[in-house]
Amino acid sequence: MRAIGFRGKRIDNREWVYGNLMQFEDSATFIFADERKGASTLTYAHFIINNMHAIDEKTIDQYTGLKDKNGKKIFEGDVGWDEHNECYGVVKFEEGKFLYVWENIAEDLWEVADGIEIYGNIHENPDLLEVAE
Repeated sequence: MRAIGFRGKRIDNREWVYGNLMQFEDSATFIFADERKGASTLTYAHFIINNMHAIDEKTIDQYTGLKDKNGKKIFEGDVGWDEHNECYGVVKFEEGKFLYVWENIAEDLWEVADGIEIYGNIHENPDLLEVAE
């Protein structure tokens, strides 16, 4: 089964958090990070509250289910280096699939994922994005 996950920057401290996305119509968007490391003395309600983090919606990216050539998870919005083509590219989700876009060329991410190296993302490394375009 394909792993479905998300990442986003917390509103309170701007740190990245990874987990399941929860969106409510009348509230903030949250990521529930299941950070259990064994037995817990917390009640279920406290466990939920302690692991729900309000997220800046502009930073939400979905996990692609793929890893780069170094085994790093690839998320939508990641910027990678393609050694074969000697250029940076951006991971995007368009037309129902994840693409790796570089120099106005779009390739299916699953075909090239093991040949790229993730260097950053569009949120923290806009300078790489400018090079990719």
